[in-house]
Amino acid sequence: MREGKYFALTFVLSLVACGGFPTTHPDPAKNTPKNYQVDMKDCKEAYPEGPDGTYLKRRISCLELKGWR
Repeated sequence: MREGKYFALTFVLSLVACGGFPTTHPDPAKNTPKNYQVDMKDCKEAYPEGPDGTYLKRRISCLELKGWR
C-alpha cells in the first residue's frame, strides 16, 4: 500500500514540475488576478481533487481552454 502512495506522490510532483499552471492571458482586459481566480475556481469545481493526480493535468487544460498561457 505504501508503494502506491509514493508512486502517486511522485506522479503528481512530476506533473507539476513538467507542466506548471498557466498564469497569463493574452487579452490585457482579462489578465487580472480576479479573472484568474474566477477561472481557477471554475476549473477546480469542474475537476475536483482525486487520488490519482490526473485532476491537475485536467485543470491545466481547463485554464488553457479559457485562454490562459
